Amino acid sequence: MKTVPILLFTYNRPQHTRLTVEALLKNPLANQSHLYVFSDEAKSPADREAVDTVRAYLNQIKGFASVSKVFHKQNKGLAKSIIEGVSEVFQIHDKAIVLEDDLETSPHFLQFMNAALNYYSPQKVWSIAGYTPNIKIPDNYVYDSYLVHRNCSWGWATWKQNWMKVDWEVKDFKTFFTDKNQRYQFERGGNDLSVMLLKQQKQIIDSWSVRFNYAAYKNNKPSVYPTQSFINNRGVDGSGTNMKRSGKYDSALFKGISADFKFCSDDVVHPAIAHHFKQFYNVSLYRRLINGCKTQMAVWDYKKGNNY
Repeated sequence: MKTVPILLFTYNRPQHTRLTVEALLKNPLANQSHLYVFSDEAKSPADREAVDTVRAYLNQIKGFASVSKVFHKQNKGLAKSIIEGVSEVFQIHDKAIVLEDDLETSPHFLQFMNAALNYYSPQKVWSIAGYTPNIKIPDNYVYDSYLVHRNCSWGWATWKQNWMKVDWEVKDFKTFFTDKNQRYQFERGGNDLSVMLLKQQKQIIDSWSVRFNYAAYKNNKPSVYPTQSFINNRGVDGSGTNMKRSGKYDSALFKGISADFKFCSDDVVHPAIAHHFKQFYNVSLYRRLINGCKTQMAVWDYKKGNNY
């Protein structure tokens, strides 16, 4: 198997970064894989020491087929770093596996991701997830993967031809957001998605992932998830910039000894799994009422001709 390159994005958490790399090195395919590491510049003097410590560690990483380092000279933030970094690597490669500095991988993570990228086609599938939420999988479900309409940002992979289809400016957002049916279809993977995209367009948040997910919706392609997680996110310990402390997303790492995966077909979304998955990401009734008000106000503004 020709291995797919790995991209690792880091910032100011040396301990998390070290644990992420150490877990990745336990994968049998690590020494056959090319690793690209990206280090964002310190946003403020308070982060200087931590960023320097991360970079010192990155400079001595061994155990991969090769390591390429990109140390930014200015702070880009996570979204811009990922968009530009993945786009840069896709000038050379046609597939990529992407990680952030707070993700613990199972020893079979690289085998699953490489196998899935070889099994599935970018003509039918948008991306591959390494993480899966702790949802109910039917007892009679025989596959090691399933399809849903939401991408994953916690250990994921995709193909160049899908990545290059993304309109990062979301130029048709007004047309989309004022159409209730389109919003409903976009929210097949969770009723938080439309408001998340609204916040992105209003620059309240800075998310590459929701824009990537919107492009999947526009191209009508699902993403592949494993039935058992190959990722444990350590960033929900409160140390990260974008995640608060939470136990909701805990998911036991894959413990199987076999890496002979049985993948589901690329054209069938299992209704029960899709339902449980959507329920996991759906917001509470209280939050849904708030989001409904925000949505209606934004729709009125757009219909009056106001733009963000």
